[in-house]
Amino acid sequence: MASLQDMKRSPTFLVGTAQQKGILEEFQRREQHFTEEYQKNKPLCFSARAYQQTHPAKVRMGYKDADATLTSPMLLGVCDGVSQLEEFNMDPSLLPNELLRTCEELAMVQLMPDQPLNPQDAYRGPISLLKEAYEASESFGSTTVLLAALDNGTRIHGKLHPMIAVL
Repeated sequence: MASLQDMKRSPTFLVGTAQQKGILEEFQRREQHFTEEYQKNKPLCFSARAYQQTHPAKVRMGYKDADATLTSPMLLGVCDGVSQLEEFNMDPSLLPNELLRTCEELAMVQLMPDQPLNPQDAYRGPISLLKEAYEASESFGSTTVLLAALDNGTRIHGKLHPMIAVL
């Protein structure tokens, strides 16, 4: 077995066995703490903010900012509308804003904990939520969409397991 003097320098460092055991024990204590908090069925929620700035090239070309963001307790969203729709006398910001607003309304009904729900209003995943929001929208246009939904109602073997779905 090589001694420490025989070892060459490397960008990594060695941690002694006693220190590793201490780190592992501390990690297990923290995990236990999280598990105890989780068992209280405290719902999780997003705490987010958004900042938007129009791309300088779009400003130079005179295009309207067609991006939209959504920050709510149960849903985060970003839409990037197609600014070139202005060339067809369409407001490119209408669809992204309406789509996210409708997604938020649906999410507040479907994803808020302890809300009475009709079976047809139950959360069925982010694809169904987005599809329902799109079908309810009246605006024309084109957009990309990114959604993150926090579902506190998923049960596995009778226990609550919060899930995050990203679309």
